Amino acid sequence: MHKPICEVLIMKTSDFLIKFFSFVLVLSFMTGCSGTDAITQEPQSVSQTASPTLAETPTAGLTRQNTQAQGYQGNAPQTAPPYDWIDPNTTPPDGAFYELYDTQARGENTQGSYLIYLPPSYRTDTNRRYPVIYWLHGGFGYQADGGRIALLPFAAAIAAGKMPETIIVVPQALPTGWYVNSKDGARPVEDVLIKNLIPHIDATYRTIADAKARGIEGMSMGGYGALHLGLKYPTVFGVISAVAPAIHKSITDEPDIRTADTFFGDQAYFESNSPWGIVENSSAAILAAQPIIRILGGSNDKSLRQVLVEFDQYLTSLNINHTWIEVQGAGHDYTEIYANSTTDPYLFWKTVFEEALATHQ
Repeated sequence: MHKPICEVLIMKTSDFLIKFFSFVLVLSFMTGCSGTDAITQEPQSVSQTASPTLAETPTAGLTRQNTQAQGYQGNAPQTAPPYDWIDPNTTPPDGAFYELYDTQARGENTQGSYLIYLPPSYRTDTNRRYPVIYWLHGGFGYQADGGRIALLPFAAAIAAGKMPETIIVVPQALPTGWYVNSKDGARPVEDVLIKNLIPHIDATYRTIADAKARGIEGMSMGGYGALHLGLKYPTVFGVISAVAPAIHKSITDEPDIRTADTFFGDQAYFESNSPWGIVENSSAAILAAQPIIRILGGSNDKSLRQVLVEFDQYLTSLNINHTWIEVQGAGHDYTEIYANSTTDPYLFWKTVFEEALATHQ
């Protein structure tokens, strides 16, 4: 017996709608797992600990902006990002602040931006001063990337008592600036950080303005910058921590798009600014200042492992005290290197700041 045609149409229509909405639901789930949510999630090292927050503004002039950290947007693009001295992403991680400062080294009426984390007691213990870590982002990156992969984990380590209460500063540097002054003088990243940012931080916040209480760390290009600035100014930075520093010996080892607007294809200028060249030309000053130097790299970092081993050997040959840590199973990844280290990397900061804290507190 045949069903009425209207009943058949209703059944077919219902079946089609069920399949259609099931497809939409699956598609939405897949998009949610692989899209923005996956990009902006916190690093694994922080996810087990609630992100530190500041219930109230700890000092005058700082504006709290509640938001999640913005993450690195996938693999490095094929075209360089714009030369932004001010990060267009003005939304800091929870518990941090987005601030501007004058960059006189670039000329009048110019500014740069930075993220800053102030430790839990900063607002209440108004007579206390704190060590500072300057954390440098990698190539094609922005300060927001540093906020996600470094600032939040540091804050969690401080909350867990693994390291002393410390001010963390993540400056916005140019995506391909290498933390040096460009050969043509148009992008004086080094001068801006040394002559403008550090004096601004010491004048604005309660820092311990002493090299022994001032550290610098960076990842990849930022690791290069940590070594470049730390070794060139060993009386400014008493602690240097370079994570997977991109310290190739030849300019041709880096894609031209990453170096052209800083070194302009000049191997001699590249060498004179590289940590290799600075050590060669300034070993006496480095030996005299005796900064604490730590270099970390992954055993699976195919591009940099060998050059980092050679740099370790070079420093050793010059009797420059340092620590080289090859993290087994880690690649060119900051979070992976910190997570896979056999010793807790955050405890390093507790040890290196111990003398400065004992003197100034």
